[in-house]
Parts: sequence; C-alpha cells; structure tokens
Amino acid sequence: MTSTTSTRAAVHPDRREWRPDPTPARLTGARTLAAALVDRAAREPDAVAYYLPEASEAPANGESPEDAERMTVGQLHERAHAAGAALAAAGLGRGDRVIMCLDTSPELVAALYGAALLGAVPMLAEPPLTVGRRKLWLDRVTHMVEVAGPTAVVCDEMLREAAVEALAPLGLAVVCPPFTEGRVAEHAVDADPEELALIQFSSGTTSSAKGIMLSHRGMFAAARSIGEGIPYRRGDIMISWLPLHHDMGMVGGLLSTFLHDLPSALFRPLSFATRPQLWLRTIHRYRGTVSPAPNFAYRLVASTAHRMDLAGLDLSCWRSAFNGAEVVEAGTMRDFTRAMLPHGFRPESMRPCYGMAELGLAASFAPVDSLPRVEVLSRTAMADRGVAVPPLSGQDAQEYVSSGLAVPGIRIRITDDGGRELPEGHSGAVQVASDSMMTGYYGMPERTAEDLCEGWLNTGDLGFRLDGELFVTGRSKDLIIIAGGNHQPQPLELAATTVEGVRPGGVAAVGVLDPVQGTERLVLVVESRLHADPEEAALLGKRVEQAVSRATGLLPAEVVVVPRKTLPKTPSGKAQRPLLARMLAEGTLP
Repeated sequence: MTSTTSTRAAVHPDRREWRPDPTPARLTGARTLAAALVDRAAREPDAVAYYLPEASEAPANGESPEDAERMTVGQLHERAHAAGAALAAAGLGRGDRVIMCLDTSPELVAALYGAALLGAVPMLAEPPLTVGRRKLWLDRVTHMVEVAGPTAVVCDEMLREAAVEALAPLGLAVVCPPFTEGRVAEHAVDADPEELALIQFSSGTTSSAKGIMLSHRGMFAAARSIGEGIPYRRGDIMISWLPLHHDMGMVGGLLSTFLHDLPSALFRPLSFATRPQLWLRTIHRYRGTVSPAPNFAYRLVASTAHRMDLAGLDLSCWRSAFNGAEVVEAGTMRDFTRAMLPHGFRPESMRPCYGMAELGLAASFAPVDSLPRVEVLSRTAMADRGVAVPPLSGQDAQEYVSSGLAVPGIRIRITDDGGRELPEGHSGAVQVASDSMMTGYYGMPERTAEDLCEGWLNTGDLGFRLDGELFVTGRSKDLIIIAGGNHQPQPLELAATTVEGVRPGGVAAVGVLDPVQGTERLVLVVESRLHADPEEAALLGKRVEQAVSRATGLLPAEVVVVPRKTLPKTPSGKAQRPLLARMLAEGTLP
C-alpha cells in the first residue's frame, strides 16, 4: 500500500476529505427527468453533477483543470437549456425522437438533458471513431431512422458532412455542438410519467436491433432498484467509462446517480480500451465507491496489470465492483482480485450482477460485503439433463458464478420450453418481471408480444437458481448442440484464451451444422498475430485444440486463426456468435 501523503496528493481536491458515510442516498421525489433537473438545480446548484476528466485537456482561458472537468448541477441546467434551445430551433418538440451520435463529453450530457427539458426522446448511437467504421455507423443510424422516425441527429462537426449527405434526404435536421446560450421556452417538467424518456437500441446485427422504449416511470423505477440494491450512500461517486449508448453506461453510470443527488465521473470507452489503467487511476483519484464493467474489462486489467505502472494506487474506496453484461467467469474474478489485492481492493467488493436494457438495467446483484459465490457442478449433467449436481470427476467439473439475488422491484423465474416454472437446480429460460419494464419495442408490436407475455420478459438467457440466487449460463441462441448435448461457448473460449499467442477477448466458439453427421461441429475462431504465418497458425490451432479438450472434454473440429478485429461484435463489444456461425457456414469470414 502507498503512504497517506502520496495517496492524498493524487486525489481530486473535491474528494480529499471524503470518508465513508453509511447514510442512505434518497431517490428524488420528481417524476420526470426534466423535473428532476429543475428541482435539483433549485436546491443545490453548486453540487457537482458530473466530473468529465477529459474536458480538462482543453480548459478555457483562466480555468483550472479541476474546474474544467467539473460540471455542477447549475451549469448542467444552463447547458441543458442551451442544447434544448438548439434542438428546438432544429424543429424538435415534445415526443419527437432525436439520434445522438456523440462520444462521452459535456456536449453529450448537455444534449441528453436538453432533450429532457423539451420532452423529446433521445436515442443514442455509437459514433464512428475511425473512418473505417463510418459505414457500420451509417447502417445503424439508417436502421434507427427506419424504425423510429426521428426528427434530428446530433453529431460532432467532423461527421456533419457525412450526416447531411446521408440523412438530410431522409428529412433529418443535423445539429452539431457547441451549443450557444439559449433557453427552452416551455420545459416538460409536467410531462406524464408514462411518456417516453429514452429509446435504447439493443445490441445485435444492424437489421435486428430493437428500439427498447423506457418511460419516465420505468426509468425512475430502474433507478430505485439500482439505488436500493447497491445500496447508494451519501458521499458515493460512480466511476464509468461505459458507453452511454449501452444501458449499463446510460442508466447505471449517468442517470441513477443524478436521481440520487450523487455525482459520476465519466470518461470515454476508447480511453479505457487503449489505457486500461486509467479506469483504476480514475477510481483512485475520485475515491470512487461504485464502478461497473463487463467481465472482459476485468480480464483485460488482470492480464495486463503486470505491465502497468500502479505505484501509489489505492482502491480501498471501491465498495462495489459490479461485473455483468455478459457471463461472469470465476477465473477472471480470481485473477483480477489477486492482481489488485496489493492496491487495497477487497475480494468482497467484486459483485457479479445481471440485467438488461428492457428492465432499464438491473435484475440481480450479488449480496453486499460477501465473497462472490461460485459453484462447482457437473458439466455433463448440465449439458445432457440441465440439472445442477456435483461433478463426477475433475474432468467433469465446471464453475458457475452466481449473479446474486433479485434487486428490489424485480422478480425472476426459470421456465421450461412450455413456459412452466422449474424448481431450483434445473436449467431453463430466464424470465423477469418488474415495475421498470420497458413499454415495448418501438414499432414492433409483434416482437413485443413475443418477448413480453403477461408481464414476464423472455430474456433469451439460460440459467438456474440455487437458494434463490441466479446463475446465468449463457444465451440460448449461442448454444452449441453436439450429439444432443447443450454446450455454452464461454468455457471453451476461456480455455482457448489461456494459450499463448491468442489475443485476450479475441476468441469465439460456435457450432456449425455438419449435414453429413447431422449435428454441429465445434469451431473456434481465434484472433492472433500469428495468423500470417501458415505454419505458426497451424501450431497455434493444435495448442488451442489441446487446451480446450483438456479443460472441457470437447475436441474442436476446427480452429480458425484470423487477424485482430476479424470477429464480428456488437457496438457494446459482445461477440456476435450466430453471425459468425453463418459466416463460417457460407465461407464469408474474412
């Protein structure tokens, strides 16, 4: 551990006197986001709403870096009015939809709250961070236009020309920051809580992305579940690099804290991807108490920690390290905890969780101040019979991580193919019900009726329960079915990742139908710098086969070695396994 002097020297001035406070933070009494902003601006205009550290890289004349990165509630209120006035001038009104294609920044935060003041409905799209990704961005934005019929798009000045060329013919106004001074003439503080607050487009291929509609009532219910489940306390601060076009970044990182009179420190996803240690340093600097991330982020930090300069790092403030958005791996949790223990991280701070955009965010959290629960169960019994029983041997053993108990306001059940609820210890479809449930998928009543029946959402995930705790085993569409046995891809991918030369996060396991044998062939696609050398690639493939066979008892039929960034992924970074399987079957994988 570091000395007190060196630790304090690296802490933001606003947070140097921070001490843990057990007093619960309370959810605002407002019923819409606009009302919450107006109410809080009147009550505590000088309180910090957000820290945006990257804004300090270009401070205004005479402004200190600390002042540049600090956005008070009063400043947010003024900037939201200016952004809302710019949107109104572009023709946006109450109930109209607006696409926002900005990276995490003061401008995006202002635009979101500006839309709220207008009563407009924001829909976020990941901006293209490279020229090569512009076509993917345009395809996604065009899909959003076709589905939801927005009035305007907000984008960076660098995208203006491309946006005007592609979207103006579709009737969209293009608005670019900076937002000058202005006022929203009639703000929507009196909006009906059942009106739409946000449309969150799901991950997936462009054509299958669904517009998930969240009302103000649903969003506030989601914030309440999060606040009570963590639980939020006075003095807490959220640290998040998660993209705001993702529910964990938007509802968890941006909105839930503001609605509890708490600040968040937000920075760009690409900053984490290129400098993972920035996440840890930001937690240290602001004495971050709550910070969520997907499993891959903990894996990335764990695998690169030995190369990081972590001198003086103190993570003892980090009370809840939520791990969700994908299947949580026990090995990843162990490796991350082992790497961060010397820097004050407490093992009980790691909290696996489960959620989805259709609920606003949270469905279950691991209990407070408890070590993550990991059960070692029979792999064959789970694959063949869908039951959670002890393993027959070491080779038969597989670890399953609990995602905890349902948060307040959420109900969870496991059902069979006929919709009948299954007892504990039996694997099936995970279904959830909640006060925060989405209104539906925009413009897709048939799909809404298919996924949401009598208040229960078919999540598309598989799992089982033990002692009331939820264990998520994977996505039903990702199942690999070999000779009648159901196998999840994650254990196979984890085994492949242990092989030297395989890029972390660059592995996908899929089943490809073998018409001769009438079953699926197990194919692993691994990204590696060795792809260009046929001999080295073949040797790597053999090592992957051996590692997967040793760890899981399954021998891959084929290992395909490809360059970095070949695997198709969603905008939030999840592998698109069904698309990959189709590409392999059709021979279209680059």
